[in-house]
Amino acid sequence: MNERATELEAEQARKVDYEDVDEVIALAARLAEADKDRLRIEDLERVGAELEIPPHHVRRAVEELAARRQREAARRAAARRRLRWAGAALSAIALVLGGLLLSARASLEQGRAEVERRRAQVENVVERRERTRARHEGAAPSPERDAELAGADNRVSIERRRYDEDASTYNALAAGLSAQLAARLFGLPARVPLSNEIDAW
Repeated sequence: MNERATELEAEQARKVDYEDVDEVIALAARLAEADKDRLRIEDLERVGAELEIPPHHVRRAVEELAARRQREAARRAAARRRLRWAGAALSAIALVLGGLLLSARASLEQGRAEVERRRAQVENVVERRERTRARHEGAAPSPERDAELAGADNRVSIERRRYDEDASTYNALAAGLSAQLAARLFGLPARVPLSNEIDAW
């Protein structure tokens, strides 16, 4: 009974569905076309015999040619793998560099905003100092007047020192390689001036 089932399965395997006929015929035609450019080993041995080459040398030459083609295919596959790895490595490097640039940009923008805020604060206290000086212009010296003018000067000095601290922090940050590149790419200053480099507040 088991043999009969096996025979039925083998007969079914030899049958082709009608919907597959066109595809089978097309594939068979391609295989037949490919075989036109190929010789059987026996044919090669006959050609070799006409040239007085023993059949075992012909078979060995066919084996060596197949092995050489296999090695070449393996080399090409290895080269493709190396290219894929190189592509993946380059993509990873690009992602890391992109991340570094975006991080540097964010840090520079934050530092620049802090410098601008400090600069506005210096300008504010300088303006108040000038108003204080104008108010006391021509007034007789007094401890209150001197204390108010000294306090105004002191506030300007303190704010200029704070500005210089933030400007120095920005400049140190902008000196980094990724920050230099980010500054060029995103139009951020490579350096901000210190208070003694600014002519007028």
